[in-house]
Amino acid sequence: MAKQHSCFTKQAKTGWQGYREIGLDLFLSTFENRIDKKGRLSVPAPYRTVLERSAGPLYVYKSLTLPCLEGCGPARIAQIVDAIDELDALSEDAITLQTILSSAQEMRMDPEGRMTLPPDFVDFADLDDVAVFAGIGRSFQIWHPTRYRERESQSRNRAQTGGLPKLNLSRRSSGEGT
Repeated sequence: MAKQHSCFTKQAKTGWQGYREIGLDLFLSTFENRIDKKGRLSVPAPYRTVLERSAGPLYVYKSLTLPCLEGCGPARIAQIVDAIDELDALSEDAITLQTILSSAQEMRMDPEGRMTLPPDFVDFADLDDVAVFAGIGRSFQIWHPTRYRERESQSRNRAQTGGLPKLNLSRRSSGEGT
């Protein structure tokens, strides 16, 4: 059973609804789900809704910089491909970023919304019987619960002691999606 770890205020819900009204669905909030004995992991219902609206598959890949997995819909994968295509195809940056694509796998969900992660994905993220889904906007991350809590604590401490990072907020057009 999914356990949601964050609460939205009425204002936050209105804001999230506002994104839906302009055609931009986002992966938000944090959920903790069990991995069953067959290795199946339930994708949180709000994330499944985002994927259903995009009418596309779920892609999961190994994070380049963090000990977690990352998931997204086809629009985000297309953005990654477009960004790589803007680079010199033989550059180190292009080769590094292509690692995202080479590790990406399309995940099939069963009628209950569960996916089975490949063993190398489970090993990479050091998952066992529970996984944390952390929404980060146009994509989400899948973490071992302890590692996620450590990272969240470090991020909050860094913001409190070192100040907030620069956050450039801009309005997105209605044509952008997941």
